Amino acid sequence: MALTNGAQKVETIPGKRVVKSGAVGSTTVEEVKWLTETLLSLTSSWQSSGWAYIVDITKMDPVTPDISAELVNLHKAFGQANCKAMAFVDYCSFVTAVQANQHQKQADNEILQAHFKTDEEALAWIDTILD
Repeated sequence: MALTNGAQKVETIPGKRVVKSGAVGSTTVEEVKWLTETLLSLTSSWQSSGWAYIVDITKMDPVTPDISAELVNLHKAFGQANCKAMAFVDYCSFVTAVQANQHQKQADNEILQAHFKTDEEALAWIDTILD
């Protein structure tokens, strides 16, 4: 079951401690706050053992400074909630990938991060991290 709010779409990966989101076009600060709250709610039962997050940014526009600041807050919240890995699917989104790396750096946490061309590649990497 997928949940949506504006440009954002969220779902869990069946049988895994993994959530996935993607945005199409431009997102807003309010949508990013919703995204953070929704993902934290969906992962609440996994926080003691750890979980992972796949972010599909292939159809997402680069973000403005206010949204960027809110995405840093997302990264911080996920670090505090025991997110072990963030896999970005971004096969042709160079600018957005650079922004994602900057958000992680500013959040200053231990979440592993990597970029992939497909969901399948991202899940294979996550499987090596989550026990």
